[in-house]
Amino acid sequence: MPPFNPLDVIFPKNRILRVVRVLHDGIINNPIGFCIAELELHDGIHCFGIRHNWNDWNEENPDIGYPTCRPGNPTWFILPNPQELIFVMNNVFNPERTTLE
Repeated sequence: MPPFNPLDVIFPKNRILRVVRVLHDGIINNPIGFCIAELELHDGIHCFGIRHNWNDWNEENPDIGYPTCRPGNPTWFILPNPQELIFVMNNVFNPERTTLE
């Protein structure tokens, strides 16, 4: 079975109104295992979500991806503000950095 279509992922339902567009499908264009989408929340705010296309930890149904919410619904992990995330990731993965803070 192919991985779950990212356009069909609507969880967490209490936060996500709709998937605006898939920015990286990770299935067709470049099967590297994850998807990124622009999401619209119920309060009208746009944000980004990410999820794995497969779930190697779920032997019963690995095609629903990760994360999931009960009872096995494919779910988006809502990312923090992109500028803040990039700043932190650049700091964390800086090759000149010698210790973890």
